[in-house]
Amino acid sequence: MGVNYKLKARIIERYRTQERFAVCCGRKPNWISRLIQGQQLPKPAEKQKIRMKLGIPEEDIDSYFSSE
Repeated sequence: MGVNYKLKARIIERYRTQERFAVCCGRKPNWISRLIQGQQLPKPAEKQKIRMKLGIPEEDIDSYFSSE
C-alpha cells in the first residue's frame, strides 16, 4: 500500500489539515498519518467514523481504503 491521496484530499477539503481531522475524530495526528501513508488500515468502527466525519456515502467508503 502506498500513500492514500484520495483520503488525504478529502480530509484537506473538509478540515484543511490532517491534525484538525484527527482531533475531530478524538485521535492523535499520528493515527491519521499512518492511515494516509498506508501503514495501517482502520478498524471497522474507525472506518465508519471517518465516513461520517468526511461525508462519504456508505457505498463508497471501501474505495478510500482499497489496496490499489
